[in-house]
Amino acid sequence: MKIALGTVQFGMSYGIANKLGEVGSPEIERILQYADRNGVEILDVASSYGNAESAIGKFISNQVRSKQWKVITKTPHFKSDIIDQQVDELLESFKLSLKKLGQKSIYGLLIHNCDDIFLSGGEKLLQIMDKLKQDGLIEKIGVSLYSGEQISSLLDNYLVDIVQLPINILDQRLLEGGQLSMLKKYGVEIHARSVFLQGLLLMPLKNISPWFNPIMNTLEALHVKASKLNMSTLQLALGFVQSISEVDKVVVGVNTLNQLREIISATSIYINTEEFSDLSINDPIYLNPSNWRV
Repeated sequence: MKIALGTVQFGMSYGIANKLGEVGSPEIERILQYADRNGVEILDVASSYGNAESAIGKFISNQVRSKQWKVITKTPHFKSDIIDQQVDELLESFKLSLKKLGQKSIYGLLIHNCDDIFLSGGEKLLQIMDKLKQDGLIEKIGVSLYSGEQISSLLDNYLVDIVQLPINILDQRLLEGGQLSMLKKYGVEIHARSVFLQGLLLMPLKNISPWFNPIMNTLEALHVKASKLNMSTLQLALGFVQSISEVDKVVVGVNTLNQLREIISATSIYINTEEFSDLSINDPIYLNPSNWRV
């Protein structure tokens, strides 16, 4: 199962297509139970996702399960040079995450903002994370990143176990640029996020803000291609990313159990990604939600 469950919606209202707000406790329990029954192992969370860590911890700590969830959380974002104070903040944040999650150890800890490790003293962050790994509190360490330039800088300076990066049927930059293949040469586990571009790829065209008009032709072409293949846009978008051989896990977030059911039912779809290169766009204004003005 390539699916990993993103949980930002468990702690806050998130996503351009999200009309339901933060997911309530009863629905979280139903979602996690269904994910468990269908072979989903990884839960992706972050200390900055509101109450998400606590919501997950409430469920998994009380669950009778033969094997443990593989939980990945992330560090705070450090905006200044890294000194002992920031290292201490990372440690305290991690300890608090373990407490909220009700776990003695977790699968992964990621630097939430990759640029933090390129600040003066940034190497101290990965050094203390590596110590946590050596102490058995973390199985794997890594970074969350956005661009090919960050990947090149990372590989020039550090060795990590996991990267989380954006890729979808519109955002094929890391596939076309060869960065995914480069990461695999170093044995890095690749987790793909932004598979549905915060839900933009799944929205009815009539509901999309005019701010996206410069890429509306591409969005329309996506819907047309899906229709010709007798697929939903979700099936095509998910099928594209999970068909990329270098991708180990596809991180998806949901607001409802029905959304997860639809995603799980689409996991058998594999396609030839080269047939959709015409949908690729390169403008980060539209590919990075932090740049959106809607």
